[in-house]
Formats: sequence, structure tokens, C-alpha cells
Amino acid sequence: MKRIATILLAVVMLGSVLAFAVSCNGNESNVTTEKEAVDTTTRATGLVTTSADETEVTTETETDVVTETTELTGKEPLPGYEDVDFGGRTFLIAACHDDDADWADAADFWVEGITNDAVNDAVYERNDIMHKLYNCTIEVDDGGWDNGFNAAKAAGNDKYIAGSAEYGLYGWASNTYYNILKLGIDLTQSWWDQNFIMDTSCDGKLFGIIGDFSLHAMSATWIMFYNKDVYESKFSDIDIYQLVREKKWTMDVMADMIDKIKNDANGDSAYTFSEGADADTIGLMTTGHNYRGLYFAAGLRYVTKTEQTTDGSFISALSNQDRGSDVMDKLITLCNMEGYIAGGYTAIQTAIQNGTALFAGEVLDVLRRMAGADDLRVGVLPQPLYEEGQDEYHCYVNNRAAFMCIPTAFADMEVIADFFTLFAYHSSKIVRTAYINTYKYTYASDEESGEMVDIIVDSRVFDPGYLGNFSTQMDGYVSTMITGKNNGYTKAAARYANTDTAKLDEYKEKIAAVDDNY
Repeated sequence: MKRIATILLAVVMLGSVLAFAVSCNGNESNVTTEKEAVDTTTRATGLVTTSADETEVTTETETDVVTETTELTGKEPLPGYEDVDFGGRTFLIAACHDDDADWADAADFWVEGITNDAVNDAVYERNDIMHKLYNCTIEVDDGGWDNGFNAAKAAGNDKYIAGSAEYGLYGWASNTYYNILKLGIDLTQSWWDQNFIMDTSCDGKLFGIIGDFSLHAMSATWIMFYNKDVYESKFSDIDIYQLVREKKWTMDVMADMIDKIKNDANGDSAYTFSEGADADTIGLMTTGHNYRGLYFAAGLRYVTKTEQTTDGSFISALSNQDRGSDVMDKLITLCNMEGYIAGGYTAIQTAIQNGTALFAGEVLDVLRRMAGADDLRVGVLPQPLYEEGQDEYHCYVNNRAAFMCIPTAFADMEVIADFFTLFAYHSSKIVRTAYINTYKYTYASDEESGEMVDIIVDSRVFDPGYLGNFSTQMDGYVSTMITGKNNGYTKAAARYANTDTAKLDEYKEKIAAVDDNY
């Protein structure tokens, strides 16, 4: 029953009430209830994403037709799953404890209590709702990989339902982890990241998953942000968010703004970052990782697939990208402009906070880290388009993104499918909403930034060549070409395509040997 995408229990109850009311008036009635399915084709995937955000009740009588729509809030059971009862089971997740506190993700899954921090409290509320609706408890083992996760799965112990991992996505392809595609989870639902599923699945196999509970996968997305006071000092007549909406936010537009905002305050005929009273105003402060960000933003990839389905097979994208050399010419020009500076991580925050930089390129999480800065007005933007006419934005996800892998030692696949469906659904309604609103009202300085974060999250790129370390040579050479002002793209692409293909073939042989007939 919980597999049916309709609210059958609600229908029976509502139908009885309506039928009784109509019969008292001497009229016959026919009451039907179904989940409203909104189909949206995802980015170049060929999949259809189904949204279960609303339920629709239609009542027909001899005289009129009444349609009543109720929006789901995440505080009620997911339609079709009203009868799920986990029997008081505790679901333990091994968190990816990171020495860098900014990337420790245990709090994505469990928090101790209410603290009046919106995201913290949303995580607490989601877990409490899961407990009350489905009779289960969610716990996290911070640093569980060292505390016993590996030992438990090796011993066939079902202590952990999942582990959260970062780095080396394709290292988890083995018989000790489930092929997510075989777990009976409806991965077309909107609370699963469709780009991740399509980008990282290969030959019908997928060994990790990202959903709306994966806040660190959102925070690790490479973006642009800007100091609003610096922006308004020169461009108050240009609504930059409208440029984004109209897909006119391009590298050329950004370059023009970088050029116009720069100011040689100390008169040394150079544009540099400093913290002095006579610090120059620069156009963009970032790190060398932004080269990769702009490469992907232009729509280029290191690795793609033979077809945009989960059965598609990994192939190198390097030698079949006609625009590669042209894109590299533009990146060399852009990234070597006066006023474009690639420096250290802390310099980025300092330049934006001090008002000595217009733009910055970094991961989304940096906005959170600057939240306590006095009088800072900052906005968030996706990475710019290569040119007008590009169909969509592309914001790559850093390899610090946490994804969920599920050990085969947890043998009850129906429980896994139910738990993660419900965990992701309630996260989409409660946790993701709080996350977006926090960026809108707390970390950024305008409501439109929340809209921009939605655009960013929905345009994420999970390139297998980068995340799987298949394309490390080309990745490094992109930086070399830019810093050396030497476009050798065509020859390099042909050379490294062969290297990457050999690595991809090894991976495909590895997953072919994985037996997922559980």
C-alpha cells in the first residue's frame, strides 16, 4: 500500500464523509483522490522528476465540480506511507567526521536539541517527526568510520544503516555497498538530486546518493558572491539578479564589471589584495579552484556518459568538446585581468568583508562563515554562463560534498527503501526549507539570494572525472594553461582523453564484477 502514490486512506475517510453529506441532499457523488504529479524534465537526463508536494481531492455532484488542493508540509505522513511502522528501531548513521569543523556533517543527520538556530532546529524537528510518525529513532555516530562502521559491515553486522562519505566517490564500488539503483527507492522524486544520480551512475550502478538531507553537498557547491555596497557604488542601475533570471549573467558581463570597479588606491600601478587603509579595490578575489569552476560553468566536462540514463557508461569528454579551445581562450583572458586575483582562502573572506573586492569565487558555505561580520551586505550568484544562449548554469560541487553509501550488511532492503524515502522527503519539506531561508535572511542580505541558492542547487555538476580522480592530469593542466597564458587545449585534450579512458575502463571492469543480485 505504501508503494502506491495515492492517499488511499485519506480517500476512504474523505469519501465516506462526502458521500454521507451528499446523500442527505438526495444527490449521488463520486469522490476520487490522487496525488498531483508535476513532471519536469531534469537537466539533460531523460528522467522525469515527480513531485509529491500536493494532494488533490475532486468532488463531483449533479450540479458542480469542486477541486480542493492541500499542500503537504512534511509534518504529516508521506502519502502512501501512512502505515509504515519501524517498530521502535534505531537507525544509526556513521557521519564523516572531518578535522576541519566546517566540513563535519554529523549535524546534518542528528542534533541534540533546540538551539534557536534555524537549520539545527529543522534537523531536530525532522527527526522528531520521523519518530512520531513512523516509530523510529535516528542517531549519528560522529566519526563512525573509525568507531566501528567498517568493522560492522565487514562482520555483516547491521548496526549502521549508512555511512556519510566525502572524497573518492568511486572508491565505494564494491560488494560491501548496495547499488542504490537496486534498492527499490523511487529516485525520480524531487527530494533526490537528479543531477547527482545521472552524473555519477554508470552501467546501471550507483554506490552513493545525495538527497535533501545532504546539506554539505549544497554547502560544497562552487558559486560567486558579491559585496553589495561595492556593487551599488558603480552598478546601482543594473539588477544583477534579473541578469541571472534572464540568463544574461555571463563571463563577459562579469569581466566588464571587474574592469570598471577596480581602483588603484595606493597609486602603485598594480592591483593587489591588502588589508591596509589604502588597499586597492579589486574585481574578483578567489583561489585557483575557481579555474575549475569557470571551466565547468562554461558547460565543459572531464567525463560524461554514452547516454543520459542511469545505464549510460562513462566516457572521456575531452576530445569531443568543440568549444574547448575557445573557452580556454576566454578563461585565460578573464583570469589574467587586472583586478582578478587568485589568492588564499582567508583572503577571500577578508576582501569581501573589508569592501575591497566586488566578487568572490568560493563554496556556498563561505557565506555562513562570514555571517557574523558587522555591517556586511552580501549577495549570492551562480557561476556565470560562458555566453548568452547557454541553456543553463553549471555550478560544480567540491569533493568535500558528503554522499550516503549503504552497507549490504544492513540486509532489510524494504526498510532501507522506506527509511531513506521518508528521511529525504521530510528533509525536503523541513530542513531544506530552513537551509534556503537561512541563506535568504541570515547569511545573505536580500530575499532574492534565496532564489539564487535554489538556482545554484538545481544546477549542480558532479563531474566523475573530478570527483573520481579519473581526470587529475587534465584538471591540473587547466590551471597550468590559465596561469601560463598558453592555450594548449586541443593537444592536451587528445592526450589526456586516452589516459582518462584507461582509468574509466578499469572502473567499469571493477563495477562489472560487483554482484548486485542481493
